[in-house]
Amino acid sequence: MLVFYLSAIDFADGKRAFEYYYAAYRNQMFSAAVSVLRNREDAEDAVHNAFLGIAKHIDVLLEADEHDGKCYCVKAAKNAALNILRKNNSVPETVSFDEMVDLPDEKSFWDMIEKTEYEEILNAVKSMDNIYRDVLYMHLVMDMPVKKIADVLGRKASAVKQQLVRGKKQLISKLSEEVMTGYGKQ
Repeated sequence: MLVFYLSAIDFADGKRAFEYYYAAYRNQMFSAAVSVLRNREDAEDAVHNAFLGIAKHIDVLLEADEHDGKCYCVKAAKNAALNILRKNNSVPETVSFDEMVDLPDEKSFWDMIEKTEYEEILNAVKSMDNIYRDVLYMHLVMDMPVKKIADVLGRKASAVKQQLVRGKKQLISKLSEEVMTGYGKQ
């Protein structure tokens, strides 16, 4: 199967990186998929789908450090498993109009980010729900565009955009709380 994935990569550094991540994390990826699906056969399909996506976007792993690479691989498997679960359960991803009305202003988001220390932002992102944490981390820390995040996570670009909007709103709220709490302690 490894040869199949490697055939999708057309440069030597990418092939070496893929081989490394395949050998190092395929068991952890499988475990993550099984924990979501509770079914070995579907979990194998999820890991396969995740590796197809990883091969397609191997450049992300070339730029990642060890920890980010591991997270990327395991998250890809988990998200592939969630996609299979959604497909099997036919759960639609819809957004109500009410949820879209109270969106953060993009300028106010970036103003808040500029005034906040990197570590504070990173810790706040890490403490968020998985659905927002993943997209915010990939977008803000790994500097990935929405389309690439959607491909990696196996989601629709529109869903990723909406998750970024909601995640940014939560991040602003979380950072604002921390600022207010910090002032109260002085």
